[in-house]
Amino acid sequence: MVLAFVMVVVESGKEKVAVKKLKADKGVSEVYMVYGQYDLICKVKTKDLKTLDTFVNKIRKLKSIRSTSTMITTE
Repeated sequence: MVLAFVMVVVESGKEKVAVKKLKADKGVSEVYMVYGQYDLICKVKTKDLKTLDTFVNKIRKLKSIRSTSTMITTE
């Protein structure tokens, strides 16, 4: 099991749309809107790194997503 936090920058005004789309993904366990450098933080659980890579590449293609940064937990 891989646990990661994906920080997301979203187009201005599209935060709620992005949250809805992210929450619909079965790998996403939590999504939070935040202030600062990033607009959203997603807690993601996947079976392996390849599945995490597939997830991140999929969300990067969403229209409202500008960029992502992923932190994979070690313990």
